[in-house]
Amino acid sequence: MWDRFGIGVSGICAIHCLIVPVMVSILPLWTITGVIHDWVHPILILLLLPVVYFAAKRSHYDRKITTYLIAGFLLLLIGWLAGHFWLGLLFESITTLAGSILLIIGHWSNYRHHSTCSNHSHNHHPVTIKEN
Repeated sequence: MWDRFGIGVSGICAIHCLIVPVMVSILPLWTITGVIHDWVHPILILLLLPVVYFAAKRSHYDRKITTYLIAGFLLLLIGWLAGHFWLGLLFESITTLAGSILLIIGHWSNYRHHSTCSNHSHNHHPVTIKEN
């Protein structure tokens, strides 16, 4: 338990140490954050689309994993579109958080699937070379 706690606190410390200098260095750019904010979501959505597709494909379209991944992606998309343009920041934040949680669950389930799968014809198992 203490090792996990130490790893967690160390990770938080590392993230803090990386983010604070970056935030201080970009303070002069604060006036253009609105423009940057408008482009971050579409870019992230475009980056997530192939990740979700290939993760679902690699899980051999396992129903549960694919459902988590697609539902999470759709919640992110709906949260951004509906929240940003019509329903406001609260809706966007809650929906995006829910979508992110589903994506994390989907990717974790996919990771677990790869580590426990016993079907060696799946492409996520290492290929062994047979010597004659």
